[in-house]
Amino acid sequence: MKTQILILIVSALTLSVFASGNPTMMAEKSKSLVVETSLWKSDKVNIQIKEASGVTILDETVKNTKNLRKYNLKNLPEGNYTLEISNDLKITTQEFSINSSNVILSKEIKTVYKPVIIWNNNGFDVNLMTLGNTAFINIQDRDNNIVFAEKLETPAVHKRYDISSLASGEYTVTVAMNGRSFVSSNTKK
Repeated sequence: MKTQILILIVSALTLSVFASGNPTMMAEKSKSLVVETSLWKSDKVNIQIKEASGVTILDETVKNTKNLRKYNLKNLPEGNYTLEISNDLKITTQEFSINSSNVILSKEIKTVYKPVIIWNNNGFDVNLMTLGNTAFINIQDRDNNIVFAEKLETPAVHKRYDISSLASGEYTVTVAMNGRSFVSSNTKK
């Protein structure tokens, strides 16, 4: 009964976070970018700017306040970039380009929800919003042997995994989705 209540509470909290809005990103004429994250229900957010090649050129964790955050991009060369904003539960990306005088934001904003993995003595629970994307879950032992693998194709995953039959030791869960991997480890006694 306690486990069912815990799953219900985690699901409700997860739903409230998923319902929160995306950050607002605005380009200004002075080759700068303004980010507002106050709609996110988290104390801190991570902000990254990446080149088209994937190289991170800015990576900072900021306290989430109602203040706007302005980034001066005038020293960056013309080209394509990605703004990535994340917290413990989701990652939002928006591409933009810089030309000789402006920052031009793409209209498309992509959001990937991170899995919530809760370990207990005999296993773990996974809560994940896949939004129709295929996800893969692997369980590996300390020698990196895959002891379990599963492909998930549902829009949302709320699943319990029982590892009580596995030997004591360290296990790692990897959830892969949308070209990203999320990892959580725990020691089974």
